[in-house]
Amino acid sequence: MSRYLPLLLTLLLCTCDPAPNSQIVEPELGAAFPIAIPPPPPPPAPVFDYDTTQWTEMTRLDSTIRLDLRYATANNFMEQVIYDCGRCFYRPQVARALLKVHQDLKPQNLGLKMYDCYRPGPYQQRLWDVLPDPRYVANPKRGSLHSRGAAADLTIVHLDSGEELDMGTPYDFFGEEAYTTTTNLPTDVLANRALFQQAMRKRGFLTIRTEWWHFNFGGPRLELSDWVWACD
Repeated sequence: MSRYLPLLLTLLLCTCDPAPNSQIVEPELGAAFPIAIPPPPPPPAPVFDYDTTQWTEMTRLDSTIRLDLRYATANNFMEQVIYDCGRCFYRPQVARALLKVHQDLKPQNLGLKMYDCYRPGPYQQRLWDVLPDPRYVANPKRGSLHSRGAAADLTIVHLDSGEELDMGTPYDFFGEEAYTTTTNLPTDVLANRALFQQAMRKRGFLTIRTEWWHFNFGGPRLELSDWVWACD
């Protein structure tokens, strides 16, 4: 028995409590079994009610672009509502060029306000039915650049207030004061028109003589379209 005594003492020592200065480190809660937190779901894909290969809606590109679509109201030179509702579309390449104009103006706290954008063929016919005068409305048989999604009626506004820059006349004013060739105007009006034309020409738009607000996109000639956007 005595020969087993050292072994028994060793076993007793091994089962005793740890020394007072020793520490038992407990594992942190969840350290042995970490819980995986799944990432948040991605935002839903945008829903379009039009063919995005053919058309771009300007307010989807930049919500600071203002709309004042006159033919969707009676606030126009014919004093009649022509469009069933107001939305502003362009062919994609034209929309991108207009967006660049808007972005160019932003550092000056300026931006674009749209009076008229793409004009569907049926709406062009409505205009012609009210005023069949080629001096003011393009004959639907020949078509308008508006109906090709390549013409813009617009102006420049202060982004913070929405106040329009003074261009000398209202939109759709028919007279020499609205001509881009007229120089007998106040200095600030001429400066505003020069700023406007420079900004638009830089991005590929061309002016016309009789309307300071109208610009044609100078790219390839686009097809006429009868597509009409949906209304809510």
